Formats: sequence, structure tokens, C-alpha cells
Amino acid sequence: MKLLSLDNLLDIENDPVLMEFRCARTGYLLWPLIRTQFFRQLISDLYYRHASLLAPLPPLPYRQLLTVIPKTLLHNFQRGRTTGEVLIFASGGGHFLRGGRWFNRITDYLAEESPSGTVTVEGLVGWHLPEPRWNKSVIYWSPWQVALLLAGRLSVRGEHIRLASELLEHVRRRAKNLHGLDISESKMRMLVGVAARKIARLPATQVAYRRMLERLNPRLLLLEEGCYSDHGVLNHIAHEMGIRVAEPQHGMVSGGHDAYRYAALWRKSELYRSYLPDDFLGYGRWWNDQINAPVRKWVIGHPHYSEQRHSFSGGVEKKDILILGDGIEFQLYLALAQELDSLLPEQYRVVLRPHPLERALVRERFPDSRVGGVVIDCNRDIYEAFGDAYTVAGEVSTGLFEAIGTVPKVLLWETPKARFGYPAHPFACFHDAQEFAEAIMDPVIGRPSVIEEDIWATGWRDNYRNYLEHALA
Repeated sequence: MKLLSLDNLLDIENDPVLMEFRCARTGYLLWPLIRTQFFRQLISDLYYRHASLLAPLPPLPYRQLLTVIPKTLLHNFQRGRTTGEVLIFASGGGHFLRGGRWFNRITDYLAEESPSGTVTVEGLVGWHLPEPRWNKSVIYWSPWQVALLLAGRLSVRGEHIRLASELLEHVRRRAKNLHGLDISESKMRMLVGVAARKIARLPATQVAYRRMLERLNPRLLLLEEGCYSDHGVLNHIAHEMGIRVAEPQHGMVSGGHDAYRYAALWRKSELYRSYLPDDFLGYGRWWNDQINAPVRKWVIGHPHYSEQRHSFSGGVEKKDILILGDGIEFQLYLALAQELDSLLPEQYRVVLRPHPLERALVRERFPDSRVGGVVIDCNRDIYEAFGDAYTVAGEVSTGLFEAIGTVPKVLLWETPKARFGYPAHPFACFHDAQEFAEAIMDPVIGRPSVIEEDIWATGWRDNYRNYLEHALA
């Protein structure tokens, strides 16, 4: 199959006809609703050999929800009518235990440094309620989250399916005509189902977001994953209400990340800009240079990286070879780890770290945290694993960058997937387990060719306060 870059695939959306697909009731553009899923289906077919980037929506765990939803409703009621100049809207995907309390590494640092009265609205990952919390000013989005999921499933009508089918067949034809790519009928049915549910719940989504913003009355919205097309409606409503929106970087962005690169037509569209944040708060200049989203780029730094670096101690003999999973193809990484383990001297220990998205399933599958000589690391915080690591390696992972300045060697597993995800990167590469082992044994290979300040800007507190001073002026 033809190997393509993301910029090649973006030709598909460089089409004014896509601007004509609108929701009849709300007037919202429909392409943002399914853009991410469509491109990721193409990327999956091109570059993922053993699993798909997309999976069917799991059924709602109603028994678990009967416990969780009443707790979150009571919690939210006890918070009362809170308002604040800054509203943080987070996925809830960054929690770790800090002093016996759950702390969100993506947003809680910013909450601590924001003006008093800052409110965090947070979703639940795996319907797990992270209590007790470090951040006391949290409202849980889960009641609305469940209501909107149900609205999408129960409100779908023929008109929604027709609109979704017309939109997706249009971009499918463009993918075939421009690049010879096709999507199977079964995958098209899945995409149409996803899009139809999103279209069906647009009126309810509009009401939910508007009521939240009216109640909390912020001047600035810090929106995790703000450039992701699924948050287009929230961005649009916030802009209608005169609220500035910024996305704090939460992980890897690159020239191969579909959420942060757009075709020229959409970058130049004033309408589409209303579906994106105003600002992107990047970890460093290198990251900001990778994206072409029509947003103002600010260098802030990475709070969690900066804080964790303070706790590192020197003088420890590092022997672990840490391999980072991608959340999709765990078996592929396990095979690499096992082959590497057979090639290395006994002084080294091969450790495979699942991506957070697959951590629970891997823990269930390998309760002993070991497969032969390979150790499975399911700890929540990657920095604990860095403490004993001599080498960190992976395909497409923020962890490779987080290891810079902390781990002696950082290596990229150069595969078609990695070349797509990182058209530009600062790492030494290997292609198979034999080259991997040779790079580990070589005292020179593995030092990233980048200035650390460009990746992880220092002084994140001052940088963030300067941004707030500007944004709230």
C-alpha cells in the first residue's frame, strides 16, 4: 500500500463542498464531528498492522453508573453555584496519587497557579471517581457525559444517518480519487453510525455546553484537547459568548498528528477558526513549530515534567531498557521486548510499559507483571520508570521526549508508523531488535540532537502567569 504523509491525507479535506454540510437545527458544521475518526481510519489502515486506531463504542456499564452518577451529582450539588475567571475543562485522564490524594498531572498544576475561584470541570476515565482529590474546586462532567451519550443513541433518525452517509461518502470518494485509498463497507457503517449519533445529539450538546458556561461565567476556558475536532462545538459556543479559549498541551504533538494540522482551506476559514481554540500553550518552541493549526502559539513549559525532575537523584546505576507501548498494538511491543531480552547480557532488564489507554487490560492479562524475562510496568507515573532506565525506546510516544535529560539513551523504533507520526524528530533510530541491542551497547548512540530548552521550556510558572496576565487583561 502506498505510504503517505499526513499532509498528503489533508488534501482530502481541502474542499469547499465540506463547508456545505451543516446541521439543520443548529447550523453547526458537520465535518468537525467526524474529521478525527475519518482520518484515523485511513491512518489505521495504512500503518497499524495488528489493531485499529478506532474501536466500536463499548456499551455503557449501567451497573457501575448507578453507583458513580449519584455520587457525582451529590458532589456537584455540594459545590453550589461556583463561578470563576478561569474554567479548566479536562478529560480526567491524567491522574496519579500525590500524597495520598488524586492529582491531575495535566491540569491541576495550572489550577494551583490560576486566580482564586478557578473551577475545573472534569470527565471520568473508565468511570472511576478519583477521590479524595487534591484539587477541591472540581465539578464532574459525568452526568452530562452520560446524558449526551444516551441522547446520541436514542435520538438517531433517518435524517441523521442520511446526512452522515452523504458526508462520509463524499470524503471517501476524495480519498480514492486523490490517493487510491478506500475504506471497507463495514468500517464505513461504523463511521456513519458514529457520525449519525453525534449529529443527533448536537442540539443537546449545544444546550449542555451553553448552560455550563452560563453557570460558571468564565473569561478564559482552558480546554484539554481543544484542537481535537470533537471539541469544535464547545469552542464555537465559547467564542459566541465572548470567552477566550486556550489548549494547554497535554501530550505529543507533531507533524503527523491530525488534531494539530489542517488543510489550507480550513486554516484560512474564519468560520472554522471559531471551532478551534484561540491559543495553544506549548511545552516548548520545538512542539509549537510542528503544528499548523490557526492558533496563537505560546511557550509555557511542562509543569509535571519540571516538578518530577526535581525529585530525581543521581548516582544510581541504571540497567532498565524501557519500551513504551502505543495503546494500540501491545502484542507488537511485547514481541520486540522478548526478542531484545534474548539478545542482551544479563546485566540489563527489559521493561515494557503499556500506554495508559491499555494499562488496565494489560494488568488483567499479566497479573504477575512479567512475561518470561520481560517485566510489565503498569505504574501510573512514567517518571517512576525513568528512575532506573538506561534506555527508553518507542514508536510514537510523548515519553520519548520526557526522557530527554533524564535517561542516558533515547531511541526511536523507526517504522512506517513512526515516520508518519514524526516526520521530524531528534532521536537516533533502530529498525529491529538486533539494531536495538547494538545501539544499547554503543556508548555514543542515543543522545537526542536537540536543545533541551526547545523541548521543555523552563520557568513554567512565570510563563503561565504572563500568559494569564495577557489573556485576562
